[in-house]
Amino acid sequence: MMKLKIFATCPVFLEDLLEEEILRSGGKILKRNPGGHLFECTLKQMYHFILWSRIASRVLLYLGDFVCHSIDDVYKAAHEFSWENFMACENTISCACTVSSRTTIAPKSATLKTKDGIADYWRDKTGARPNVDRDNPDISVTMHIQDGEGTLYLDLSGEGLHKRGYRLDAGKAGLKENTAAAILYRAGWPRIAATGGGLIDPMCGSGTLLIEAAFMAAELPPNILRVGYGFFHWSGHDPDLWESTFDEAESLWEERKKNLSHLVGYDYDKDALAAALENIRRAGLEGFIHLEKKELSEFSVTDRMKKVSGLIVTNPPYGQRIGDKGALYSLYRTLGDLGRNPDLKGWHLSVISDDEGLLRSIGLKSSRKNKVMNGPIRCSLFHFDLFGKPAFSEEGREDKAHAPREIDPEKLSPEAQQFLNRVKKNIKQLRKWKKKEELSCYRLYDADLPNFNFTVDCYEDKWVHMQEYAASAGIDEKKAEQRIKLAIYILSSLLGIPESSVFTKQRRRQTGNKQCKTVQRAGERYLVNENGCRFWVNFTDYLDTGIFLDLRNVRKYLRENSKDKKVLNLFCYTATASVMAAAGAARQVTSIDTSASYLKWGQDNFLLNKIRPENHRFLKSDVPRWLGSTKEKFDLIFMDPPTFSSSKSRMDTLEIQEDHLDLIQKAMNCLNPEGTLIFSNNFKKFIMDESLAKKFKVEEVSTWTQSPDFVRKGASHRCWFISFN
Repeated sequence: MMKLKIFATCPVFLEDLLEEEILRSGGKILKRNPGGHLFECTLKQMYHFILWSRIASRVLLYLGDFVCHSIDDVYKAAHEFSWENFMACENTISCACTVSSRTTIAPKSATLKTKDGIADYWRDKTGARPNVDRDNPDISVTMHIQDGEGTLYLDLSGEGLHKRGYRLDAGKAGLKENTAAAILYRAGWPRIAATGGGLIDPMCGSGTLLIEAAFMAAELPPNILRVGYGFFHWSGHDPDLWESTFDEAESLWEERKKNLSHLVGYDYDKDALAAALENIRRAGLEGFIHLEKKELSEFSVTDRMKKVSGLIVTNPPYGQRIGDKGALYSLYRTLGDLGRNPDLKGWHLSVISDDEGLLRSIGLKSSRKNKVMNGPIRCSLFHFDLFGKPAFSEEGREDKAHAPREIDPEKLSPEAQQFLNRVKKNIKQLRKWKKKEELSCYRLYDADLPNFNFTVDCYEDKWVHMQEYAASAGIDEKKAEQRIKLAIYILSSLLGIPESSVFTKQRRRQTGNKQCKTVQRAGERYLVNENGCRFWVNFTDYLDTGIFLDLRNVRKYLRENSKDKKVLNLFCYTATASVMAAAGAARQVTSIDTSASYLKWGQDNFLLNKIRPENHRFLKSDVPRWLGSTKEKFDLIFMDPPTFSSSKSRMDTLEIQEDHLDLIQKAMNCLNPEGTLIFSNNFKKFIMDESLAKKFKVEEVSTWTQSPDFVRKGASHRCWFISFN
């Protein structure tokens, strides 16, 4: 089946949400960029994405790249491209061009030359030229020029996808629809709605947040109301396939609306409410959203609100949008008074503004914050938990946003019941510690029971990663497989997640030449949070996910102790420790590993945290060899070598018990006199060479670096601080 290359754009700060939508539609990410992603998909998957995306701004078909150093190169690329494969001469066209700040080519000139190149192509081929229609073209061509390279795209979306088709009047300073959807995602609305929670917008304006919340709660395709798309005149368009995809989405419309939560909007402006009412009618949601004319100061808690939890979300006036900022503080303080009402226990409040001073004047402690662009205005989105335990951790990741499902006792064997009881016990024991440390990734179960011989790691309380050790000789493999199935059922039910979000792997212990190998590739990556940083993890491609959870305290130490220091991370893996050091204002971080794939992953982690990788170093090298040849000195070195390793780039093997003395001595040769080497490994039988204590100050800190989720089976690793006497 033919695959398309698609570039989907979105507002900055929303790239993670866009990626999740691409993956849900079946696309495969090829390249991540600020403000959009390039992905591969089938035609049906593109149709599905364009109907279901709540975040994308535009969907562009990638046509190709070309060398572009001058305006003549623009014309040449447009003139030589085979347009007959994508359009007809009878189609009307429009052209647009964007350029980076580092090129001297003017966007207006490039746009004109693109149009001339296309027109001359058709004139040379047919003697006729397509007409230009800037307002409603059949075919829209987009070009982007950056760093001496140009890229041609065909716009498949037509008008921006934020234009859903229901809003003719935005009201004063209204939100774009995809920005409203992003606010709701960040606020955790899908999970609140799934548990029957309600939503209130006390300053609803033209109703955009309410309508997007309704679409999201009922899982309705947001773009079904649009009357036109840019792909209708594209030569690759398949009308029958589009119609079947559209009909499939449309068939869900009426049935799913019945599942809507309680949605209420208030506003003091009767004209804004009239616009909201008309927008709701056009969206097909009349009777599902309740509107009232009411000042914020008149807001009162209803009996219904006392019985359920939910979300209060709003886009109030703020300085750049409306005008008089000085008069707004009392309005925001009123929001705070609302949030302090004890009858709202279990509710959550999310507010967007361009001014954090206004948001702080609400007077409540925010549980987390996000950045959001409201058009050209850079805004902050503050989230508050009202009179109840927090429902969310930082960066929009849910801490307990899923409702547990009832477990059928008839499905459980006696030993499965033991597993259920143990997991419940672990959840209870870890709850306070998790909350105190603001953790969203942790080990829930560590082969506590002999018949359930696997580890269970939870990520963002959305995904579970299970690693089973291969069954010992004499263990019935069918019984072991049945235990895994029961464990998946129990974990997914207790945590309220789909069974498809439980990823299982079998791990063999590393002995001799049996080191961990990659498993079948699937290519999906997910975002997780730790100590204010974000990381990519992968649950399917490798035995490990991309972050060693047991080393979180070491990473925290690096963040807190790297300021103005030159830091070296040896055997860096995906450079999570390097990110922490860089986030802690390290002068420079050098990350070394033998794997180019892991180094690229590490660079992606840097970009994810808005840290420029080019300001730091990523070196593909054999660590012992590099240490033996370098003359550089560092203030802080972190070394977490594998128990056993062999690689294509290493002639011999590395065995940590045998080789640690040489490794540590070489690392100390690279350490400044006042510096510290942090040495860690997870070999259960490891014994530190006693001769090192005669040369250096060797302090074991394993008790401090361990976390409560990793101590049930003894130390998951051992760690030392080594410095000069």
